[in-house]
Amino acid sequence: MLVPNYLDRSPIHGIGIFARDSIPEGTRVWEFTPGFDQVFSDVELATLKPLEREAILFYCYVEQGLNSLVLCCDNARHFNYADDPNCGPRDHSVQGFLSAFALRDIAAGEELTYSTAEDADAGRKLGNTEGTAA
Repeated sequence: MLVPNYLDRSPIHGIGIFARDSIPEGTRVWEFTPGFDQVFSDVELATLKPLEREAILFYCYVEQGLNSLVLCCDNARHFNYADDPNCGPRDHSVQGFLSAFALRDIAAGEELTYSTAEDADAGRKLGNTEGTAA
């Protein structure tokens, strides 16, 4: 994460990530950090024990256009989905992984949210049996 944040109970789902301070529209809030964030291929995922694989699938997201699962090793793994998200991708990327930006001004204490359209695995996570990851 590139902005001060904290975890708290979410009215959307379980735990969410919240802005500690106000965040102006256009601020980059997250970017992929090589060596910190982890990437799993389908082959690597298949070598994990069932409980390990379950944890990875719960916390990872699938970047649109890439065939790998990304495990954010910071609080970004707690982004919840919203119909009107306040965070989303822009054209900045690190090694092909799009960064997340504030789509509008975000108030201190507001939950940071993302669109299901930006996670190729959102359907499976939300209970759609046609999701992309197994």
